[in-house]
Amino acid sequence: MIRITTNSVLTNYKSQLLRSQQTLMKRQETVLTQRNFNRYAEDPSAATQAFKLRRIFSHTDDHITNANSLINKFDAAWGALDEVKDLVEQAANDISLHAISDPTASGRQAVSAALKNNAEAIAQCMNMNYGEFSIFAGNDGLNTPFSWDTSGKLLYRGVAVDSGSPAGLPEGTPPNPKDVTAPDGGWGDYYAANDDYKTLVAMTYETAYIDLGFGLKEIGGAIDSASAFDSAICGLESVGFGVDADGDPKNVASLMMQLSGVFSRCDPETGAYANSADAGAATRLTGKLQEAMSQLTTSWVDLDGRAAHLQSTKTRLEDYADTVNEQILSIEQADLASAITDYSWADYCYKAALQSGQDVISQSLFDYMR
Repeated sequence: MIRITTNSVLTNYKSQLLRSQQTLMKRQETVLTQRNFNRYAEDPSAATQAFKLRRIFSHTDDHITNANSLINKFDAAWGALDEVKDLVEQAANDISLHAISDPTASGRQAVSAALKNNAEAIAQCMNMNYGEFSIFAGNDGLNTPFSWDTSGKLLYRGVAVDSGSPAGLPEGTPPNPKDVTAPDGGWGDYYAANDDYKTLVAMTYETAYIDLGFGLKEIGGAIDSASAFDSAICGLESVGFGVDADGDPKNVASLMMQLSGVFSRCDPETGAYANSADAGAATRLTGKLQEAMSQLTTSWVDLDGRAAHLQSTKTRLEDYADTVNEQILSIEQADLASAITDYSWADYCYKAALQSGQDVISQSLFDYMR
């Protein structure tokens, strides 16, 4: 025979009532926070999975931030090159209309001043900054890339852009080989004898890789180019560098400066050239300015293509981030309708327990006096 005392019934009732109250509070917390769990111990498996997904989401968010920054940088670069292109086109038109085609050539002095101003404006455009970093400085964005020395020569990071010796250029020499130290003999000797030009070539191959979620990895101690985005933009590739077989500069600003010098020596009254060499140089350099403008347009289009690639990458990353976020919500976020139903039931059970306690375990004054 089992003896059930009033105290044992009361103790058991209090224990069950406390459990019912805890259930009610948990269901209430779920409704208020709209989360399936708020502590790791509540659901370790789901919490672990959510932590992994949140880490992925955080990395993807960093990639999106990088992509946004690069898009803005490349948009600024594209705008700067567009302005440079307009300056070169304007210079070419002025030369054709007022310096070459004009029979009186009365405007050659004015064209000379315009060419000099445009050349200086081109250098300023190519020195544009995005934030604190120079856009067209390759991987040395902390320093201004283009400058003029005291003799009027254009420099790129301290090296004359018109470096090189066309007379010593062997047949079959690659224009800008990545490895400027090989092979021995032939064109390898040419680059060995032209250190400044070799330095300029090396600058065009500088890289500044940014992680955009392509699976960043290293091969042989170097970043795999297929696993990251190269954000470096070398201004030399757009405006040109070095000299051609005639010894004329390939850089658009230098060409304009040389043309400015030719026209500045013309007679201010008649516009006649100072000598026959200047007359030939004006025609020759004008044609090469058109070629340089073609290279500039190609670089401008290439830059637009890289910007489009960044935009598509950003879109892909945003879609991926949305997918990961949906997975996180499916684990962490509670179904509100179900949570409210569970809360209502827990509230009903708790109130029923209170009511039953009043009906079944009511104690008299004599019970307390024992």
